[in-house]
Amino acid sequence: MGDKPYRVGRSRTGLGLFATEPIRKHTLIVEYSGPRIATAQAQKRERAGRSKFMFEISNRWTIDGAGRDNIGRYANHACKPNAESMLLRGKIFLKAIRRIQPGEEITYDYGREYVKLFFTSGCKCASCRK
Repeated sequence: MGDKPYRVGRSRTGLGLFATEPIRKHTLIVEYSGPRIATAQAQKRERAGRSKFMFEISNRWTIDGAGRDNIGRYANHACKPNAESMLLRGKIFLKAIRRIQPGEEITYDYGREYVKLFFTSGCKCASCRK
C-alpha cells in the first residue's frame, strides 16, 4: 500500500481514523491486528468490561486488538459506514465500500451484538445523531 492513506485524529466520539488522501472503493485500508486468543476467553473479557477491542474471526479464535499499535482499532462504528471488515488469510482488514474523501472519517459497522453490549446509551454515529 506504500504511504498510509490515513491518520489518527480527534473524532466526535474520541479518537478516529481519517483519510489523508482519496481512497478508492475496494481498497484495503488497514489491518486490524493483535494477538490471537481463544474466543471463549475473549467473550469472558468482554462481559467483564475489560476489553472493547476484540474482533472475532471464528468461533475458535479472536483478535485482541487492544494494543495501541493496532491502528485498525481507531476506525469507529457507523450504522452507514464507508468501509467493511473482511477476513483474508486469517487476518482482518478494513476495506473501502465506496470512495472515501480526504478528511472523511473511516468507519465500519461493528455489528448489533457489539453495539448492544458496549453502547449502553445508544449509538452516537452521524446517521443516528440526526
